Amino acid sequence: MSFSITLAHFCDKHGPKSILCTQTTTVDQVDQFILPSFSKESYCKSCLLMFPKSYSGENLTTLRTQDPKSEDIFITTQYSGVKFRLLNSIVRKCLSEESTVYDSKPMYFGDEFRGYSITQSFKIKDLEARGSERRYSFIVNSESEAAILQNWDLIVENITVIIDYLKESSIKIELQNSKNNEIFLRGKVQHSKSLIELLSDDE
Repeated sequence: MSFSITLAHFCDKHGPKSILCTQTTTVDQVDQFILPSFSKESYCKSCLLMFPKSYSGENLTTLRTQDPKSEDIFITTQYSGVKFRLLNSIVRKCLSEESTVYDSKPMYFGDEFRGYSITQSFKIKDLEARGSERRYSFIVNSESEAAILQNWDLIVENITVIIDYLKESSIKIELQNSKNNEIFLRGKVQHSKSLIELLSDDE
């Protein structure tokens, strides 16, 4: 059953954007998941996918990994080339609706057209962002409602671990910044920042 995992962000400049999308596929279907080179003008540091330095290459648009125990292949790209419109509508729902709660708790919704999704939204503090915070959401989507519900605990537990790690790393950086008065002295200047920069983590 086809699952996709999306990390989305509400960008101050560009609105709701997919930062990365990982999808499962098989060897004979890999080509349709690989993104061609695309214009990055509509992306800034906050919403552009940046691969770790260990996967260096300015033009790298796709990361391919394989499960050694099976023939499953995982393709990670900026956005889904296969389910672009569908996942974009879900990203907008998760990051634009007034009902969205950024408390890292799971939200579930879906239908036959958009598939079924578990989403967990959260915030990371950044004094140089609008409202002094940046908003993100993890979205796990599948065409099968049964597959999503049967794997509920596995999905929620693992995403919660990731979110907790990101937030804890953010708090450490915030504590370091609180000792540096430069940001307060120069005033609040909004500019784009990737998670790499926010967490001081090149990997």
